[in-house]
Amino acid sequence: MKKTSKRVIAILLAVVISFSVIGMTAASVATIVNLAEPTELADGSTVINADSIDEAIEMMKSNPDMFKANNPQGNASGKDAVIYPTVIIPGISQSISYLADENGNPAVNSNGSELSGGLLIIDDSKLVPVIANNLAGPLVKALITQSDKDGMLADGVYKTVTELFAIQSSNKHGLPTHNLKTVSYQTSVAGMSQDDRDYFYRMIPMQSITDEVGEDNLYLYAFPLIGDPMESAKGLNDYIQMVKAQKGVDKVNIVTISLGGTILTAYLDLYKDTGYPDINRVVNVVACLNGTDVMGDFYLRKFNLDDQFFFGDFLPMIMKESNGYGTLGYIINIALKIMPKSVIYSILTAAVDGIIDTLMLNCPQFWAMLPSDRFEEAKVKYDFIWTDPTYHLLAPKLDAFQTAKLNLVDNLNVLMNSGRLVHNVAGYGLDYSVQDYNFFGVMMSSQTTNSDAIIDIDSTTLGATYAKAGTVLPDEILFRDGAIVSPDGSVDISTCAFPENVWLFGGQHHEVGRNDVVIKLIGKLITGEIKSVNDMSDAYPQFNGNRNTKNITRWYLEEAEEVFAETDKSMYAPEDLAELEAAYNEAQALLQTTICDAAVADATSARLLNALRSVGKEGEAEDETMDKILEAICKFLDDTVTTVFGRGNGFSDIASSGPFPG
Repeated sequence: MKKTSKRVIAILLAVVISFSVIGMTAASVATIVNLAEPTELADGSTVINADSIDEAIEMMKSNPDMFKANNPQGNASGKDAVIYPTVIIPGISQSISYLADENGNPAVNSNGSELSGGLLIIDDSKLVPVIANNLAGPLVKALITQSDKDGMLADGVYKTVTELFAIQSSNKHGLPTHNLKTVSYQTSVAGMSQDDRDYFYRMIPMQSITDEVGEDNLYLYAFPLIGDPMESAKGLNDYIQMVKAQKGVDKVNIVTISLGGTILTAYLDLYKDTGYPDINRVVNVVACLNGTDVMGDFYLRKFNLDDQFFFGDFLPMIMKESNGYGTLGYIINIALKIMPKSVIYSILTAAVDGIIDTLMLNCPQFWAMLPSDRFEEAKVKYDFIWTDPTYHLLAPKLDAFQTAKLNLVDNLNVLMNSGRLVHNVAGYGLDYSVQDYNFFGVMMSSQTTNSDAIIDIDSTTLGATYAKAGTVLPDEILFRDGAIVSPDGSVDISTCAFPENVWLFGGQHHEVGRNDVVIKLIGKLITGEIKSVNDMSDAYPQFNGNRNTKNITRWYLEEAEEVFAETDKSMYAPEDLAELEAAYNEAQALLQTTICDAAVADATSARLLNALRSVGKEGEAEDETMDKILEAICKFLDDTVTTVFGRGNGFSDIASSGPFPG
């Protein structure tokens, strides 16, 4: 009873002191006065050793700074008392690289365009000449002979791919062949030029976060795609030191997005002996923490070439991504029959050879996207990298990152065990054939994956157990003691490294920037308002849905506000203005919610769009009747030709297979 009363008095005293003239921050509440032996608690709070309450007060008055720094882990609102700057390590297309001339300036092609890009850097001025020089003759010959026995067409395809991708090739030492530079930002978002700031928000729409922590506390660490993640990790360390110096702090938060997870992986292994004193908190967002089977399939050449899929569904599926219709895909399916299947396969093989040899084979950053459980198989396939002396500098780089991946959980545990939290935010429930980048649907793993359509859920969560998207885990997992199973029964996250720090969004595509709730969650993780799935679980449940509010937040609200700001609204019908206001209010109300429902968000977005159309701020919806008819006709023709010649067979293949194949 005596200990309990003293504990209550101590807590009350801490609360009183936090509002006293001592001027202590809200973090002082975490300082507990106790008459027992001094101790530092696991959460970082301190138990003060004093012989009396009066002595404790005098100690706190005489050393206020000591207690301020003691535990910057939260105030009454749950947010950190200290706002540490956040360094974002972006995804694969979010760092801009360019080919530099002899003076280090961006090189330009014959059209005067800079040779730069976030993903692929291709000199479009050479596109037509390269294709004409390499493919025109061999293609005509193959069409006439219905054969590519001499390999001229395949060679032409290989040359075309390697020449077009040559700017981003790497040598046997794992270094860029050409003088590639990456645009870096030696300042916070607040200090960026307007163009850079606009690009930042377009690629990484974190307005709601900067509204909360300030643009001056948000930094972007850009790194090269054609490079070595271990070297990029050294650059990250330098960047962190720069940020610390600029802000006058001793730590930073790290937010990794997609490919940025590989740089964090390398950083943690390079500096594991330091205990990571520079890191306050880590938030991984759809992060590539253990590669992706997309890349594993590509390196190991495991593609779904089933006739029905590849020569039937695949191309229309890809074409639908651009305009919603598979018309062109059906036309290409028919056109492919001009060539025998064997020629088509030789062309595909040559194209894959060109991509691997030019972009992937010698580039450590691409190897970093290979899942650790497929590394040994790839090592056998490309054994010459480890046996040929000319690769003696590349092989150690690949091995070093593989080691870093295998050590990642242990390295992150150093942070977790010292009270510096690690959070993982991911999407699940998709294969590779949906939404953006659905050309990855040709990867064999698309038939078994559960992912965000790009990165598998076991990589983004560090260890989730999953069933194929759209299916349910077996009963022995579903009903296992301790299982933490998704609502659809396809994922169990109890096997993750940090299950209480994992948030999943069902049906959420890899492009999470379109989901405002994901961005809000990131903000609350950065500021410490949410420290685990137990905090604010009603608003941010561990398993959430998905929604796309990009059009609302980026365009529609602003366009509506422009109408509201007009002084003369006589040109608008009163009922149109009323509907616009109602739709606007509905959208604003939607953005205040945090439980995702894709159908509700789509309906709200559509309503606001229609209201904007009524007042002339958006163009009228196009009549899609003819598009639908044309798609239906082309699909009918494709199906008819298939019935006659067989799926995947060329017209000339009928000589060997006969008409009307079974």
